[in-house]
Amino acid sequence: MLDPIANKVPSSPGEFAWGGAASTAFWVDPVERITVVFLTQLLPSSTHPIRPELRQLVYQALVDD
Repeated sequence: MLDPIANKVPSSPGEFAWGGAASTAFWVDPVERITVVFLTQLLPSSTHPIRPELRQLVYQALVDD
């Protein structure tokens, strides 16, 4: 991730991520010092916006802390 604002997702510069089949995902945010591994079996991945919702909840929890 070079420009979080341009990508319109909660993140930090230097983050890296991957989204896989069945809505699985992982991301590492070195600025916030978090690593997220999300394993599920939701097919197709477009069935529910679970990955963006998870990301929003994780970063929202960081702000609330």
